[in-house]
Amino acid sequence: MDHITGTSIVKLMSSYGQTIRGLAISMGITQKRVRDVRERGVEGVGFVQDWMEAITGDFKAGWAVVARAYV
Repeated sequence: MDHITGTSIVKLMSSYGQTIRGLAISMGITQKRVRDVRERGVEGVGFVQDWMEAITGDFKAGWAVVARAYV
């Protein structure tokens, strides 16, 4: 995956019980950055892998994991 939308990030965070604060702490970034990504999404394979791993615990998680968050 080379991109993920903000809507998908929000759905995944909700599905995996991640909070803005908790994700910011685990990733070593600001809560403002997490909010920005929740609004705009991320692009780039490496960035998507980082966010997927932080949210799901699996950096190889793909579109199937995202699709499950919408069910």
